[in-house]
Amino acid sequence: MLRFFFWSLLILNAFLLAFNLGYLGHWSLDTHEPERLKKQHHVDQLKLMTAAEALTPAEPVSEKKAEVIACLEVGNFQQTEIPRIEEKLKTLALGDRQSRINIVDVATHMVFIPSQGSKEGADKKAGELRRLGINDFYIVQDQSNLRWGISLGVFKTEEAAKLHLNNLSNKGVRSARIGPRTVSTNKFAFQLRTLSAEEKSKYDAIKAGFPAQENRNCQLTPYSRS
Repeated sequence: MLRFFFWSLLILNAFLLAFNLGYLGHWSLDTHEPERLKKQHHVDQLKLMTAAEALTPAEPVSEKKAEVIACLEVGNFQQTEIPRIEEKLKTLALGDRQSRINIVDVATHMVFIPSQGSKEGADKKAGELRRLGINDFYIVQDQSNLRWGISLGVFKTEEAAKLHLNNLSNKGVRSARIGPRTVSTNKFAFQLRTLSAEEKSKYDAIKAGFPAQENRNCQLTPYSRS
């Protein structure tokens, strides 16, 4: 019996020694949630949630689709403007997503200065216009009654012609007027297809250098391509 008590006390002491040294882990009954969290890895990435938040289903993460412009048309350019705009558009590197189209532009309203009677008279009037800062005109040299007159612009609508005439008047041009005149000119437009948002941003910077041209949706009617 004494031997039994001896071995029992020895085992109990060994058990208490192992417990005090921490070999049997931490058995404290006072362990709370905050203390347990401190022992977790990446504690700074943990977020405590309320019961309501835990029961709310997470919203699916959806990627924002990049905006793509199907087809943009810009024009209409005179033949003399083509090299400059084409050089600028090269920086977009659109390849076969870019094309040039021919457009027949018909205007029926002309802002003009009547015939000056001779080439000398027309040249003199042209000099007066240049001194007023007006350079967008040409001397009419055909065999019509406007021969040796000066064309200051042709327009599709009478409203546009009146607006131009008013602008000229503000600059000091007093002898200009509006008259019927049908003029057909060959001009050019560019179609740019499937532009990404980044490409559109670069294009906008290019377009700023051509304020007289307009952006529009690509025409459904086919034009001749070049």
